[in-house]
Amino acid sequence: MKSILKFSLLGVVGILLSGCAGKSIDKVEDEEVNKYEKTYMTEYELIKQKNGKFNPKYKLIQAQNKKEECKIALSTKFEDKSQEAGFSLFWDGECENGYASGIGRAILNTLVDSTHSIGYFEKGREKDYYNEIKPLIGTELNGIGNHDEGNGHFVITMVDDKNGNLDISYEYGFFSLNGLKTTMKTYPFYDVVEYYKSYPNYSYAIKDLTKDEFDNRNYEFNIRDNKNGEFNGFGFASTKNGYTFGGEMVNGTLARRVELPQSYFNKVNSIFAEIKNEANIALEAQRKALIIKEKYKNKICKDSIKVDFMDNKEYKAICNENEKIAILKTKIDAKLALIEQQKQAKRQQQNQQRLIQAREAEAIAAQRRAAAAEEANNQAAWDSVNRSLQMQQLNNNLMMYNTMPKRYDIYVH
Repeated sequence: MKSILKFSLLGVVGILLSGCAGKSIDKVEDEEVNKYEKTYMTEYELIKQKNGKFNPKYKLIQAQNKKEECKIALSTKFEDKSQEAGFSLFWDGECENGYASGIGRAILNTLVDSTHSIGYFEKGREKDYYNEIKPLIGTELNGIGNHDEGNGHFVITMVDDKNGNLDISYEYGFFSLNGLKTTMKTYPFYDVVEYYKSYPNYSYAIKDLTKDEFDNRNYEFNIRDNKNGEFNGFGFASTKNGYTFGGEMVNGTLARRVELPQSYFNKVNSIFAEIKNEANIALEAQRKALIIKEKYKNKICKDSIKVDFMDNKEYKAICNENEKIAILKTKIDAKLALIEQQKQAKRQQQNQQRLIQAREAEAIAAQRRAAAAEEANNQAAWDSVNRSLQMQQLNNNLMMYNTMPKRYDIYVH
């Protein structure tokens, strides 16, 4: 699992705390707490001005497997795939007025990549809901997009089953090709959820650890500088025992502990809610995109349908998704069972450590009680000795008085 939250703010605050007992914590006011975002937003406005309004760029490419004119719009906004080695483009749907039309799949290949785009096409372009599958790297994107505006909502499923080490992640949210993106990331095999609101130059990052029983954090918030990947700004971590630690990060280093104003927490909660709302919209878009995918499968998953522009078995692999999902579920269940065993072993280890620590604490307490009792006994003994010595001295004084010669004084008046 890859996470941009490379270390724990709570961890570095804890280290600082251990050496700063008695030092005061700076209280940050509203004006100061937003200084980093103000600088970043000024940068972002300059980036937007430089890039200008989003302007889609396409080139029309003839589907190589079609004898009649049947063109597909290929985006060249950021790269031109048609110029890469091993380029090929196929279309298995209908053609209308010289363009790919209706429900179908556009298959784009290069020497190192393969993208299968399933959706409803008009004039060679996908309209609204779409599905993008990359079989070579195990990802599938489902969502809705506005090609003219360059934005939309998406869900990306990543399945990596190489070398017997299964890994899965889900990423869903909103994107804009002008730079803004919100993302919620979940991992079936890890007790963490990550939330990002990203601009081209910086990102807000929230880490949810409420379900991780072995981490003492609930949430952690940081600002990341996208130019160098380091945390840079005010952040905080809340713990499961009810504490909140604030800090100011400067290029990945904790500069100081701080007390943050309530307005800052309110802003973070607003960002948190925005990311989750966009994620819910993305899930609804995925649901509708998958309806189109099922209609496509019903169209091509018949024995009578065969193709000659690629390996037919590879082409029909999409028809066997249910079998693949069943196999994958078995692997997922096996890994989850192994993870649970590891958790149980860790719980037992922690319980054993707590028991040992409790016994050690009790032994230390018993030693202290014994030492205190021994000290009290010794003191009592010394007190008894002192009293005996005092009595002996008194007796000696009396004896000396009794044995002294008597003197009688005669006075003459």
